[in-house]
Amino acid sequence: MKTSLFVLLLAFACITSAQSWPAWVLQSQQSDEYITAVGIGESRLAAKQAALADIVTQLSVDVSTEQVQLSSKQNTQSTGYFQQTTSLSSLPFTLTGTEELNSAEQANLFALQLGVKKSVIVNTVKADLSVLFRVSPSDKNSEQRFIWALQYSGLLSDATKKLAVLEYLSGAQPLIRTRLNTLLTDQSSALNDVACDVVGALSAHEIKSALNDALPHSGNTQLWMRPQLRWYYANSKNSHSAKAILSLALTRSSSPFKVLLQHDLHAQETGATTNAAKQKVIQNLVQQLKAPPSTWLFDI
Repeated sequence: MKTSLFVLLLAFACITSAQSWPAWVLQSQQSDEYITAVGIGESRLAAKQAALADIVTQLSVDVSTEQVQLSSKQNTQSTGYFQQTTSLSSLPFTLTGTEELNSAEQANLFALQLGVKKSVIVNTVKADLSVLFRVSPSDKNSEQRFIWALQYSGLLSDATKKLAVLEYLSGAQPLIRTRLNTLLTDQSSALNDVACDVVGALSAHEIKSALNDALPHSGNTQLWMRPQLRWYYANSKNSHSAKAILSLALTRSSSPFKVLLQHDLHAQETGATTNAAKQKVIQNLVQQLKAPPSTWLFDI
């Protein structure tokens, strides 16, 4: 977890203006009951969005330990950026129950202090994590265990992040932690049992590379992922449109090459040229494939 670090530059930018803001704008406040954040913007909506972004930052789960987060209020406006080797994940649940705790306005700028009760987040996350006790790994062959591991990849990834938030706010959760670790172990074992190669001609090498990155390759059970890409184009006077359907089929690697799982991904983009639109479609599909396989191999 990262707590926001505000570098307050208001005094340097505009001493008179900075002195007129109330203390809650200039000084970070801790609360046992709330997660709080302050946002400043040219409208109440902008200030609210800045404060919400800061709350999300406080609750976000680090993907990388080599991360530096800098937030600043410069010229009475809130800004922020992340410098890191990978990325910072967004919250794996919808943030609800935010309350406006304070507000102020001066020189056409708005400041809002928002808060969300820790108890609301804790109850929401605990309810979400109860699903772990209703999930059971497949006890069939390695193929079916592999499909189970793919199908629940998103749920287990989100559960890991949710549990981190819960433990941050409410302390150790040994029962939930044990259950999650058991499922993650079963998932890892199922993935490690399979070598899934991407086969067939595919002109978009970026898509093939993304598929290879998403699938395991070291197990003893050999399976194939067969992608097929179909293109559709439309042109108007000022723009060009490209649409693609990426059909994915998980099959056995020996005759009769039984299809175990299949799903279609769709992407459509426009551009100044057909090729530009096509490249945007490819990047769209690549981004979809970077998500857990449960989102692009199954109907959610």
